[in-house]
Amino acid sequence: MWEYFGPDFAFDVMKGMVAGIASLAFQVVAPRTFRAAKQFRARWAARRAARRAARQARRNAVANDEPSGTDGSDATGRVG
Repeated sequence: MWEYFGPDFAFDVMKGMVAGIASLAFQVVAPRTFRAAKQFRARWAARRAARRAARQARRNAVANDEPSGTDGSDATGRVG
């Protein structure tokens, strides 16, 4: 009688073992992966904010270099 369902039973057991091992591996790897993704996202956001602040600072620096008064002085009060 084993000769009829033995090969199918063995195949199903192996499929179950492979699925179980894959499930355990995913449970081990997933938290680390999500933590790494979260850190990457935080670093990316910080870099993006820094780039935005640098662009804003450059824009403000260029705007402050233009003469502001009628006497020819720039924003720092120096006469050119």
